[in-house]
Formats: sequence, C-alpha cells, structure tokens
Amino acid sequence: MKAQELYEKQYKEKKLINKKLTFSFLRKSFKNLDFSREDIALKLLQLDFQEKIENILDLGCGEGNFLFKVGDKFNKLYGIDISPTRIKKAQQFAKKDKSNKFIFAVGDLNEKVNFPDNMFNIVVCLAVLEHLFDPFFVLKEIHRVLKPGGILILEVPNIAYFKYRLQLLFGKLPVTSSPYNWEEIGWDGGHLHYFVKSNLSKAIENCGFKIIKVSGSGFLANLRNWYPSLLTGDLIFKAEKS
Repeated sequence: MKAQELYEKQYKEKKLINKKLTFSFLRKSFKNLDFSREDIALKLLQLDFQEKIENILDLGCGEGNFLFKVGDKFNKLYGIDISPTRIKKAQQFAKKDKSNKFIFAVGDLNEKVNFPDNMFNIVVCLAVLEHLFDPFFVLKEIHRVLKPGGILILEVPNIAYFKYRLQLLFGKLPVTSSPYNWEEIGWDGGHLHYFVKSNLSKAIENCGFKIIKVSGSGFLANLRNWYPSLLTGDLIFKAEKS
C-alpha cells in the first residue's frame, strides 16, 4: 500500500476512529486549561503584531484549520497534504475567502517539496514527522525552503511521556496516535518513528536549526511544560534557521 492510499483510507473512507479523551469531564469543565497543539503553536509563534508577515507554509495541513486561524497575519498561506480528500476540503473552505491568499496542494513530504530555496518566513509541521520515512530528509527540506532566520514549529508525539514509560515497563506498546482500529488504518495510525526530546533536538540542530523553546500541549499544559520531556504527551519545538 502506498502512503497516499493509507491516508485516503483514513480520511476519505472515514476509518479514523478516535478514542475518548482521558479526564474528559475535567477537560470540559476547565476548557481554558486544555491546550491543543495548535494553541501551543500559536503561542510559540507570538502572532500579536500589527504588520503582516509575508508567508507561511503548513506541511501536512489537513483541511487547513491552522492556516485559517492565522489567515489575517499573513499575505500568503500555503498548505500541503498527502490526502487529496483533505486538500479538496481545504480548497473549498478557501473559496469563501475573497483574498485568494490561501494556496493548497497535494504533496508527498517523503519527496522534495516544490518550492524554491529561502522562500518562507515560517514553516509549521504538526503531527507529521512521525509518519514520514526519513525525518532527516524532511528537516533538511524545511531548512532549505525557510529564509535565513525563519521559524520552524514542529510537533511530534513524545514516547518518553511518563504514561508511556509505565506502559512500556509493563510490556504494553503505547498508542501515540489517537485511533485504536490499527488493522484498518495502519500500525499506530501510520506512525513510523518514535521520538524523545534529546534525540529529536540533536536531529533538528544537525539539520541547521537553533532551538529556541521546547513545549507540549494538553490539559494543564502550562504547568506540565516545566518538564515537557517527561510530563507531556507530545513535544513542540520552536527553532530558527541558523
């Protein structure tokens, strides 16, 4: 099965069935304390200025949710995803915006992205790197298309999360994706790699970036982020192209 076929099965055939969130009652009661990866990405980007930034690229953009959230901060917004079904939905949403500044395209991030060197001010890559064959290749491509001083926001599951450590201790493989119907949509939702803070930090730096901050999302993320490598289920990096 090709990668595109796998993710079309998940989204076009609607096979992606998620587990219920843990502590769902608390999460509903204290929504202002529950931060999604997109919330943390926005916080790390600090998009609270008056002048618009030239452009942004979202790798693995899905239906464009993140780009639509930040649409008023940029002159041009680009999104790539491997699923034609999701890109079609993103393009339909973009038609409602009369500015024509949203550009979505189907693309396989296992291959070279079709953009020139030093093009983007910001690249966002949320919940994508763990699905790709060669993380080093992807990080180098991101480095290539970013302008000098450009910012990368990268998010991956954290296999060193204390909950996952306990599961491994007792011989159980952690589920780092949401779905549980693995037979239909791929092993652990199609995750190919597992990361911890130290090894991914080294990979990011070796690919030409300077790490500015490492954070995580989830319930009570502000408290747990004093030690994200142990206390958060994901890792969110803010890095600058050196």
